[in-house]
Amino acid sequence: MILLKADYKKYPTSKLEKLRMDEDEFYEKFDGCVLLQTCNRVEIYFDVDNLDEIDIDVDKFDILEGDEAVLHLLRLASGLESMIVGEDQILGQIKKSYLKAKELKKTTKFLDTIFLKAIHVGQRVRSETKINEGGVSIGSAAVELAEKIFGLKNKNVLLIGAGEIGTLVAKALKERHIKAIIKAIIIANRTYERAERLAKELSGIAIHFDKLKEALKYADIVISATGAPHQILTKEDLVDVGETIIIDIANPRDVDDSVRELPHIKLFTIDDLKLISEENLKKRKEEIPKVEKIIMEEFENLKRQIKKLEIQDFIKNFTTYIESIRRKEVEKAVNMLKNKNKSPEEILENFSKAFSKKIIYDFVNVIEERHLHGKDLFVEEVIKEICEKTKYSS
Repeated sequence: MILLKADYKKYPTSKLEKLRMDEDEFYEKFDGCVLLQTCNRVEIYFDVDNLDEIDIDVDKFDILEGDEAVLHLLRLASGLESMIVGEDQILGQIKKSYLKAKELKKTTKFLDTIFLKAIHVGQRVRSETKINEGGVSIGSAAVELAEKIFGLKNKNVLLIGAGEIGTLVAKALKERHIKAIIKAIIIANRTYERAERLAKELSGIAIHFDKLKEALKYADIVISATGAPHQILTKEDLVDVGETIIIDIANPRDVDDSVRELPHIKLFTIDDLKLISEENLKKRKEEIPKVEKIIMEEFENLKRQIKKLEIQDFIKNFTTYIESIRRKEVEKAVNMLKNKNKSPEEILENFSKAFSKKIIYDFVNVIEERHLHGKDLFVEEVIKEICEKTKYSS
């Protein structure tokens, strides 16, 4: 197998975007492959033996082959190659990309085997280790902090900002099954349409920004993540809102620090969240040796599976080769019997000699040629070359 790989380690998102391909056009052109594209990577897995078989510009890709490519896929599915160690999203992306190629009949037995193994490894790693536990993005850390300090059950959550950071918070809320535990979620954004889109995704309520002060009175937890160049919440805005946790993850800050003077307000900033993120990331990294052990165990199992596939193909090809000779010689023998020029005994004798002679000839021819060029004389390799050269014909 050959893997063409480009990811966040080598390119910024803007350059990765230029490497992205139209899936339908790609699969119209190529067979025996899987295309995996995310915001952080473009990877193409080909079931081929050498680059000459790939009609594509490979200059901007790193090239991994054989075991190295397979191990990369297992590590990727386990979350070890992600920008955020242990993140879960990549496993779903791998599965989706594989199923797309499978649906289009573009995979091979080999690709089916390694991708199914990768998905299994990713699931096992997340089940048997803590590689994906604890929020390490600012958005997920904000939700985790609110959950630990105040709890989310039967609480009203107000999310201010529906941009990139706000969307990360929304994703973290969604992962905690907000329908089951959060009483209500309200999204406020200066562009109402964006708030509406995000609220729809979360089964929440979108409000216009001029209704923000009114919404604050109903909120138990406020997470503020706007891109505003100035502060949007002051001490005066929060005097009569009741007991509230405010988590300000905007940069620059959304909430005036004087808010801390209010006894019913608990204010946390991005600095508090960084400590949580760093601690969680440290815990995840401590799990890496366990993950790598699982990967190597499964890799050894995978190699045995692949060997069985190779043996199955080998037996199938050799059977076809033998059968092609047998059919041709049987045809000759039947024609001789029809002409009645020779006795059945003599015809059978000639048939058996011709049958064995053809097999011996092909074997000797390939063995002599391999010996002349200093190649190994393993039976498996010899038979494989015979099958390839004769194309199963006599």
